Amino acid sequence: MVRGLVFATVVSLVTALPAVTAADEAEPVFPSPLAGLGRSLADSFAGPNVAFQMLAIAETATLSTQDIDVQVRDYFHRHPRWGQAVYPVIILGVAGPVALFGGLHSVGHMRDSVETVGAAYAVLQAGALTLGYVTILKFSLGRPAPRDDYVPSLAPDMAKLSRTFRPGFDRGGVVAGWPSGHVAVTTAMAGALVGYYPDSLALKFAGAVAVAAMMLGVSSFDAGGMHWCSDALAGALMAFPIGLSTGRSMRQVVQGEKAHAPSSAWFVLPSPVPGTVGATLGRSL
Repeated sequence: MVRGLVFATVVSLVTALPAVTAADEAEPVFPSPLAGLGRSLADSFAGPNVAFQMLAIAETATLSTQDIDVQVRDYFHRHPRWGQAVYPVIILGVAGPVALFGGLHSVGHMRDSVETVGAAYAVLQAGALTLGYVTILKFSLGRPAPRDDYVPSLAPDMAKLSRTFRPGFDRGGVVAGWPSGHVAVTTAMAGALVGYYPDSLALKFAGAVAVAAMMLGVSSFDAGGMHWCSDALAGALMAFPIGLSTGRSMRQVVQGEKAHAPSSAWFVLPSPVPGTVGATLGRSL
């Protein structure tokens, strides 16, 4: 009678006791900052993504030869208040990437959120890859900025200046030139978040607004003297596949970490020793 009562009690406990998984107790396994980097780099310049690079070249040739670059520059040169109004956007183009990564990384660790830390590393990788790529292009292609004093021998012929590229070694520095680094890094980070959170309409909208604002900013700042509008458009086109590929790659890494995490759990069973009354506490592996 007593044994039957004890056994029934233990069975009831086993049935009612919620399983405590290892994920509830163990420290979360955060991804490495370099996780999936090779795959991100390969995917960014493979398959359909090559078309984005070709399109950036095509739009630059079109906007420069059709004097659209010059017309946009002249408009903002005649209306310098646009450039004054977008000054915060230009500053955000420098400080924003640092703040975005730092914020995601800090919040992820404070909340022990592997997913949020993964988002931070996706943003970091996308920004770093894009910045390196853009710096190489600027350093080697040497496109002048749309200013009278940048190449005095060509000024004030803005149409001729807009069509000028000076391939070589450091012919124009890495600040001005083609494509726009501000727009490229902004687009890459926005694309990384879209690739990492593909179901978020809010992120897609916010990313589009951020990229559009940065394109306007670099085209109008300094009375139209910071970048040609084709620089801005090229930066967006070239960086988007890098960001999207990086976000998707890091998402796969994080999901893989979760899929392969140990799924052990505590359990309570009746004692297996004959002639005894009690229960056994154990943990599945």
